Amino acid sequence: MPSPARPRAALRAAILGSASVLALSLPAAAQETIPLTIVAGHAPVAMGVALLRDHFIPEVDRILAEQGDYQIEWTQAYAGSVADYNGVLEAVEDGIADLGYVPHLFEADKLPLEQITYVTPFGTADLPKLMEVIERLHEELPELDQAWADHNQRVLAPVGIDAYHLLTSFPVETLADMDGRKIGTAGLALNWLKGGEAIPVALALPTFYNSMSTGLIEGIVTFETAVAPYKFHEVAPYIAKVNFGAQYGSALTVNLDVWDTLPDPVKEAIEAAAQSYMDVVAEAYYTSGAQSLEAAAAAGATVSEFPDAQRKAYAEKMPNVAMEWAKALDAKGLSGTKTLETYMRLSREAGIEHARDWSQE
Repeated sequence: MPSPARPRAALRAAILGSASVLALSLPAAAQETIPLTIVAGHAPVAMGVALLRDHFIPEVDRILAEQGDYQIEWTQAYAGSVADYNGVLEAVEDGIADLGYVPHLFEADKLPLEQITYVTPFGTADLPKLMEVIERLHEELPELDQAWADHNQRVLAPVGIDAYHLLTSFPVETLADMDGRKIGTAGLALNWLKGGEAIPVALALPTFYNSMSTGLIEGIVTFETAVAPYKFHEVAPYIAKVNFGAQYGSALTVNLDVWDTLPDPVKEAIEAAAQSYMDVVAEAYYTSGAQSLEAAAAAGATVSEFPDAQRKAYAEKMPNVAMEWAKALDAKGLSGTKTLETYMRLSREAGIEHARDWSQE
C-alpha cells in the first residue's frame, strides 16, 4: 500500500499521470520480459479474483505496451492450485507467489487490525464509500501497513465485498427465529451470531454449499454477490436481508523482495492498475449484489427485508465485540482502541451510520 504520508487521491493522480508521461517520453527499445506469478485461493467465480484476470492484468499489460520497454509474462494460479484461501499470505511472504489475492479475514492472528469492519457490523452497504474510509484509515495509521510489511509484502489494493445477509433453509423474520439453528460463516463474522441463540459454525465460502446440502448447517451468513454464482439459494432458499454491512475482507499484495527488483516503470504500471482495480472491484460488487439476489429470486428463492427495528435490536443485543477485540489487542501492545476509535470517527465523517456506536461501552 502506498505511503500513508501522501494523500491517496493525489497519489492516484500522480501514478496515472506518470504512467501516461512515460508512455509518451521513453524511447523505443527492445522489450524486457518479466515473469510474475499471481495466485488466489478462490476461483474466478469470486468477483475480486475474476477482475484480477479481466481488469488488473490487462490494465498492467496495456500501460506497459504503451510504454514499450517491458512486458509481463503472467502465470495465473487460481482456485487453490498453488495456495488455498488461508495460505496465500504465506505464499506471497515466502516468495512462492509474487502477487496474491489475500483474504485477510482468515488471518486474524497475523493481521488483527485489518479485521476492523468485521468487528463493527451493521454499517453501510455502500462499498465504494466504505473503501474510501479504509484508505483514509491506512493513511492515518501506518501500523496497518507495517503489519503487512512484517509478512514481507505490501498492499497494492484493498478489496471489499458487498453487504452480508442471512441465507437459511427456514424463514427468518426475527432474531428469535435463529435460536438453536446452526449457522455457518467465515472469520470474525462468527461474532455476528452472538446477538442471539444461533449456533455458530466456522466455515469458508468454498465449503458453504456442501455444508448446507449435507445438513451440517442450516444457514449461512454471506455477501450478496456470492449468492447466485455459488448457487447458495438452491440449498438455502430463504434470504433475509439483514445487512450486516459491506466489509473490507481481502487485499491484492506483492512480495517486497520482488517489488524491490522491479523497474520503476513496471512498479508505476502495477500501482496504476491496482488503483483502478480497487475502484472497479468496489463498484462491481456494490452494483452486482442486487442482480445476484434478483437471480436467486427468479430461481425460486424467497428474498425478504429484515425489519429495521429487528436489525437495531440485533445489534444492541450483541456483546460489544469491537470493544472486546480492541482491548485484547491493546493488551498485546497493538493499536486496538486507536484503530477502533479512528475507524468509527472516519465512518461518521463519511456519513456512514452504524446501528450502534461500537467504540462506546
